[in-house]
Amino acid sequence: MSSSTKMGLVNLRDLVESTAHKWYKENEKDSMKAKWGRTYNWKELVKEIDWRSLKVRHDPVIYNDLAIPGAPKNHILFRSTFLNDTNREQEYNLKAERRTVSTCSFSIFEGYTTEQCVSLELEVPLPKCVLEASTGFRREYTIEQSKDKQIEEQLTWSVESNIKIPCMSQTTAELLVQEDEYHGTFEIKSYFFGEIHVKVYKDSQELLNLEFGDLEDLFPREKGFRKDARGIYRITRGECKARFGVSQKVELHAKPLPGADLALRQSQRNSLDQQNDSRKNSVRDNSVPTAPITVLRELINGTDI
Repeated sequence: MSSSTKMGLVNLRDLVESTAHKWYKENEKDSMKAKWGRTYNWKELVKEIDWRSLKVRHDPVIYNDLAIPGAPKNHILFRSTFLNDTNREQEYNLKAERRTVSTCSFSIFEGYTTEQCVSLELEVPLPKCVLEASTGFRREYTIEQSKDKQIEEQLTWSVESNIKIPCMSQTTAELLVQEDEYHGTFEIKSYFFGEIHVKVYKDSQELLNLEFGDLEDLFPREKGFRKDARGIYRITRGECKARFGVSQKVELHAKPLPGADLALRQSQRNSLDQQNDSRKNSVRDNSVPTAPITVLRELINGTDI
């Protein structure tokens, strides 16, 4: 819809008071003077609107997605570095808890506003793609008396895990939360039924009790209201923006410490030496028995040798 045909925001209370004022100007001489013997300035009177007999039914919301959730963005919530400068593998316990805030905002740029009247409040459901991807949001939110609404939902992310750190190395553990965003416009058609009562007071004295059952008089076409076979309706258009957490993950980044290669070679050499020493000790402890020595004597010229 072009900007020239947009009807903007209308306040239902202003429309009802305007209609009541018009009736008062046309009938004050007959009704007021006959009953009270005088007339009053409209601005001096207190107007009380009874909305209880007016009902509204909303058609399903229609969303026009401008930016749907895509590739989530990573945000680091926690980072811890573990250092192992020994020749043995070490094991550490990683435990962390952090909180994030998911936000959603609704802005109404065309439609109606009301005073405190629960039956006329506008309930806007979240887009399906946001409900499927997000964590922490409710299915729908009520737009009360203003044209804007900001929602914040707090989420808690936690991790507890054991991490093994190789010898002579440094490992950095990061807790990441993946967040996504949504941006779109929405449209809701609202039908009005029933009637409205207006009581007019002067110094706590009730002067008039007006009943308006013809909603076409209250909600005119020039204020953006339309009529079809189902009745009088008004279209509300607005914008929805959301930023929300999707998931969490832990990333580990390991790198060797300076001199790790030399330390590894020395560790391997020490291990090899220990193995060799172990073999030697084993040989000593399990030596093979020697054979008996036989002394040979030969007679040479009758002499023992």
